[in-house]
Amino acid sequence: MYIGSPPQRQTLIIDTGSRLMAFPCEPCRSCGSHVSKKYFNPLMSTTDNTPTCGSCMLEGISKCSEFSTVVGNGKGAKNKKCVISQKYTEGSSWTAYELEDMVWMGASDHQESIGMEYMKMAVPYVFGCQTSEKGLFRKQYADGILGLAIHESSLVQALYDARSINRLAFSLCLTKAGGSLSAGGIATEERHLEPIRFTPISRDHGWFALTVEQVLLGSVCLAGCKTKDESSSFTLDHEDTALRAFHGGKGTILDSGTTDTYLPQAIAEKFQKSWKSLTGGLQYSRRRYKYSYAEYEKLPSLTFKFENNVTLTVQPDSYMESVSASKILSRDPWEGTIELVNRIYIDEPTGAVLGANTMLGYDILFDIEGKQVGLAKADCDTEIYHGVVDTERR
Repeated sequence: MYIGSPPQRQTLIIDTGSRLMAFPCEPCRSCGSHVSKKYFNPLMSTTDNTPTCGSCMLEGISKCSEFSTVVGNGKGAKNKKCVISQKYTEGSSWTAYELEDMVWMGASDHQESIGMEYMKMAVPYVFGCQTSEKGLFRKQYADGILGLAIHESSLVQALYDARSINRLAFSLCLTKAGGSLSAGGIATEERHLEPIRFTPISRDHGWFALTVEQVLLGSVCLAGCKTKDESSSFTLDHEDTALRAFHGGKGTILDSGTTDTYLPQAIAEKFQKSWKSLTGGLQYSRRRYKYSYAEYEKLPSLTFKFENNVTLTVQPDSYMESVSASKILSRDPWEGTIELVNRIYIDEPTGAVLGANTMLGYDILFDIEGKQVGLAKADCDTEIYHGVVDTERR
């Protein structure tokens, strides 16, 4: 992301499970060291604006209190900054204040990103200027976070309102080494390995929740195992406890900001038994284990079938992670053993979170305007133009 005039670059985590953009700003004394090395400096930008109490722009998110930071030498609530605080279930948190500046999406090449082709897409956008970070936010590689959940305050909505994009949508094509984000739609179908298929967004709570009709571990059905006529519409079988668990709470959501995948605990027993049977006796475990390639080959895929017969299959090289930071797991054979850890959890109380590791190798279109999500297997390593793409409104 590029912010301000002159532009300052920030590398952000793409999070479809939250709605705010935030990163450290000078002079943050309680923030960690991240990839950009330098924090965003508002004093260097000629286009920044700091909303103050009484004119906060993130209604329902920001707040003012006696502890709010005072802007300049003024006194009283009118001169206090609009404070944002976010906490996460694993213990991380950050605090920030509202700042508005020109924002646009760039490419991996810095000079290309500050050229007119990209800068003409810049829009004024309100984000969180972080003054403190705790937990994983303080230690992470990325500078901050870009929330892309369905909300009027999202960057995609701002791009759409400014007519920088013609459709309220964006797409992600992720790899373990990175990937691409395109605003406005799919950047190119040339890297697709199959036609894109669409499934409806099933809830109106702001997350990208999908209707799960069946879940398979390898060839073993874990949920939604009753056969149905493919032409008939989906009806939740309330006697199917396992499938009902995927529809409980927030439902089953696509959340790129969560690295791992969390399945409902209602399927835990069947998952563990099936895992052992399919792998020839290996116990399902979240502990580190040294796998030979022969053992690794036996690990099953995990398949989700959504409404409209849309399928998402997660291979072992996506959900298993090498303990060695220098080793990216691939499908190539190896000699001896490699220490791996399983990144599928089966302890979610209700609903499911399909994290970034389930999205690898798919071009996923988050079509907010069409209230649907499109999925296609893709070669996400392919170099493409990425950033803002032009699409016609439908």
